[in-house]
Parts: sequence; structure tokens; C-alpha cells
Amino acid sequence: MRSHIAWLPTSLAAALLALAPAASAATVSGTLGPQYGPPLASQTSQSNVGGTGDPREPADTNGGSQLDAAYGYVSDGTLYLFFSGNLTFWLQLEGLITHWLPLDVFIDCAPGGQHQLLANNPTIEPFYDLSQTAGLTFDTDFAPDYWLSVGGSAVRSPWPYMNAYFATLPTGGGGSGTYLGRTQSGPPGVLSNGTNPDGIQVAFDDDNRLGLGSGCGVPTPVAVTTGIEWAIPLAAIGNPTGCIRVCAFVASQDHAMISNQIMGPIPPGTCSLTPAAATDFSSVPGDQFVTICPATPARHGTWGTLKSLYR
Repeated sequence: MRSHIAWLPTSLAAALLALAPAASAATVSGTLGPQYGPPLASQTSQSNVGGTGDPREPADTNGGSQLDAAYGYVSDGTLYLFFSGNLTFWLQLEGLITHWLPLDVFIDCAPGGQHQLLANNPTIEPFYDLSQTAGLTFDTDFAPDYWLSVGGSAVRSPWPYMNAYFATLPTGGGGSGTYLGRTQSGPPGVLSNGTNPDGIQVAFDDDNRLGLGSGCGVPTPVAVTTGIEWAIPLAAIGNPTGCIRVCAFVASQDHAMISNQIMGPIPPGTCSLTPAAATDFSSVPGDQFVTICPATPARHGTWGTLKSLYR
């Protein structure tokens, strides 16, 4: 069938196409896609929490953690975040015990928030108790309003399921927290068996075997395209309209300790920033967060403007 805009001047046709409905939401898979563009931050330190696992390990299994790079963009009312790397996640056969290190994500997108985390933040369940992180101080210009975490669980679905959590961080504390649900590795990232009214998604691909090196020195550069991917509807974080700042790091299983795998990164040679209560990012060189701004709208964004241009 002939296109209805094939006869229009090239410049007008292009402008009309810019007004067309956006493509459907991206699949959340745990694999880096071209839509993310270049990284917002890249790792500058080896990992003090194990790097990568054994290449002979099966899917859903990794004996180490690393964050190689951070990516993000906003599209169709959703904040997309991608952290290339891997997380410690494995099953101890003797006793069937799940071992993990979670990825904690803090989002600053509104006035207020907590520049230093308070002791009266939500306790969702054992091992997802934000009071364990009380005292953590962020960069001077960073005061998160929301927290998300993904990792194993002692009371929810065990290995091979990863479990996701969410909490609000109001200025005075006393926010709300919830278990979002569970997922296994790979797409589509849809969470089940939890309370997730806004449809937050997370997917992970734990198959990275390209190590940064174990320790605290300068890492070997690696191009990792698998990791942890979030899709967070803006409605879940108060519908912000401006730029969004994100800090993420690999924490200890109880969230009381912080590894050196942080985005934005800390300088090489910094082996650990533990415990959380004694950690002050504002005293560390550089920004321990990344900034994601919504795309600039098309210059000619209304039909009225187009009519005025082509009368």
C-alpha cells in the first residue's frame, strides 16, 4: 500500500515521522543493546569481591561480582539502566543454601531525599533491611529518593531465582518498601509473585567470564555486554521530568558492607569502602553516581508548527 506521506517534501515527511508513535518498549534481557549508546561510566578498579566465575559454571551461577560499566536512558516514560558485569550467585549443594551479593541502586530524581541514609528506612525482610545501610553518605549533590535491589533471598524463591526489592527514601525516613517479585536469568525481565503495581522489570545475564582482575589495582579493560538491566516506569519514581542521578554498587549479603564495585567508580587502589555506616562518597574523588537526562524533544514538535512552516 502506498504511504500517505510519500508525496510530501522530504523535510516535512521526516518531521511527520518524528511525530509518529514511539516503538514498543525495549525488551529487558540483561544484554546490552545499541539503544544505550556509550557508557556513562566505566570501571577503574579491579574487583575485591571475586571478579568473574569459572567458565565451566552453569547458567545462573557465578562465583564473583564486578561492575564494568553503567549505561542508561529515558524513553516512553521509562528509565532504562544497564550495568555490565556479573553478580555472585550460586547454590551450595550441601544444605541447598543460596549465596549471593546484591546490586543496590539508589535514584535521586526529586527535591529532598537522604544525603545520609537514616536508620528508620524500611525493613522488607531479612537480608533486605535498609537500616543496615544507615550512615552511608553520598556525594554532595546526591540525595536519593528511591532504592532498588536485586539478589538472592533467604525467605523468598531460592536459587535459581533472583529477587527484586523497592523502597522509598523520604527526607525524614519512614518510607515504604516492597518485594517486587522474582525472575530467572535472561529475558523478558518480568517479575512475578510480588507486589509491583508499576511494572518494574529487571533481567540479569550472569554469564560474563571476562575478568577485571581480583584485587584493588588498575583493571584489565574488558568489553562486557551482559549484566543486570532494569526498566523502571517513571510513575514508580514520582514521574520526574528532569535529569535523574543513579548510584549503584555491589553490597554484602546483608547490605551492611560496600564493595569497591561502584558506579560511578572509585579510584584504583581503594580496596573497600566498608562498612556502609562509615562510608562517605563525598570524601572520595570523582562522582559516585551517573546522570541520565531525558532526550531533547524534536524541534518541530506539534502539528500546528508544521502547518505554519509549510503553508
